[in-house]
Amino acid sequence: METTVVIGAGGLLGSALAAGLERAGGKVVRLSRGDIDLVRVDAIAEAIARAGAVRVFNCAAHTDLEAAQDAPGLDRAVNCDLAGAIARASADQNIPLVHFSSTGCYGDWKETPYVEDDEPRPLSNHHQAKLAGEHAVAAAGGDHAIFRLGWLYGGETDQPKNFVWKRIVEAAGKTQMTSDAVQCGCPTYVEDVVRQVLLAVGEGQRGVFNAVSQGSASRCDYVRTIVSAAGLPCVVEAGPGFARKAPVSSNETAVNARLQAAGLDIMPHWRDSLASYVTGLLRDNPIP
Repeated sequence: METTVVIGAGGLLGSALAAGLERAGGKVVRLSRGDIDLVRVDAIAEAIARAGAVRVFNCAAHTDLEAAQDAPGLDRAVNCDLAGAIARASADQNIPLVHFSSTGCYGDWKETPYVEDDEPRPLSNHHQAKLAGEHAVAAAGGDHAIFRLGWLYGGETDQPKNFVWKRIVEAAGKTQMTSDAVQCGCPTYVEDVVRQVLLAVGEGQRGVFNAVSQGSASRCDYVRTIVSAAGLPCVVEAGPGFARKAPVSSNETAVNARLQAAGLDIMPHWRDSLASYVTGLLRDNPIP
């Protein structure tokens, strides 16, 4: 039985990916931040070698954009330095690496969805670190694939950053909400990403890929669809862009041009996946 190492297995993406690999019949070694010293390259290399891995998935990430704007050290340590260390360890052992990044790396220089050939021009410290992590993975010289994801959601209700569940709970206690109608992106269900990535990697794809849901939405569209799918009477009004410390792009939309060119794009429309996810949440969890 082939063994895969998933680093960052305690997070939303890592836990879903590890579960997907196990469902496919593989053996998975889950490594979270507490399992190894992530600042020691030799410790990372030893953990990968000890597992006898045939592939490594790096899902470890630091995602606090606002904190990174004031103090970028931790963000860069995880999203760039750690990514490079994992890539070098994997390359030294001739083990393919799958790494995850963000469509926020493209920046804010066009109004239409970004494709993989567009030049990344990240605005925030966080997205600059994510792009630097991509470069570190490529510079390691190993066999690798990088997937840029959209507005990722999913997981159980106790997931600390479950955006969808938080909006349902918020809307249940209000008759009206206001949401950002300026920033646009691609709400993307984590289970769809898992299926897409495993297909692409299984087909031997290498390089940089967008892996987002079909279609795009403003933050307001996103929240309005969540509330509607939950059957709540709360009215979601369009509002101005959120006041943020981090200079985020108003356009984080993208299309999966390279996956489409390879005939491998299986990502559904964001509205379909979101409706199904909300239905499942409410079937298993009463709104408090």
